[in-house]
Amino acid sequence: MSSTTVQSLSRATTRTFEELALLFPDTEPSDAQAAAPLDVAVSVEFRGPLNGRLVVRASSSILPEVANNMLGEDDQRPVALQRDALGEIANVICGHVLPMIGGSDAVFHLAAPLHHGDDSARSRDGDRADATITVGVEAGRAEAALYLFAARGAESAHGSAAAA
Repeated sequence: MSSTTVQSLSRATTRTFEELALLFPDTEPSDAQAAAPLDVAVSVEFRGPLNGRLVVRASSSILPEVANNMLGEDDQRPVALQRDALGEIANVICGHVLPMIGGSDAVFHLAAPLHHGDDSARSRDGDRADATITVGVEAGRAEAALYLFAARGAESAHGSAAAA
C-alpha cells in the first residue's frame, strides 16, 4: 500500500466530511470512537485510467448528523435519506481522491453509490484494499477503503459498461 495513496485518501476523506457534512473528523479516533461499530456501508465503483471501487463503512450513529448537516435542517431524517447522504459522501470522496492518484487530467466514470450490509462491500474474491483510513466522527467512526484493480475490462470488473 503506497503511503501517497493513503495520504491522498486521508485528505479526500477529511476534506469531504469537513466541506460536505460540516463535521471535523479526528484522524486519531478516541477509544470510544474506535469501539463504535461500522454497521453501514456504501461503495462507488469507477473506471478510467484506474479501475476499482471506494468503500465507505460507518457507524450508523453518525448518519443523522451527516444528513442534517448536508440538508441544512435539524429534522430527524428517514433512514433511507441518511444512507443516501452517506452515499453522497462516498461519491465525493471518490471524486476527490481519483485526480490525486490518477492525475488531474484523467477522466473517470463513477457508478451510482451502492448500499451494502456492513461486510458485503468490504472484500470480493479476496480483494485487498490498496489504502484504508479510519477517522473518528462525532461519537462514531468512518472507514474509507480504496480498491484498485489491474485493467481487466470494465464489463467483467464492474458489471455493465453503461454505468457511469
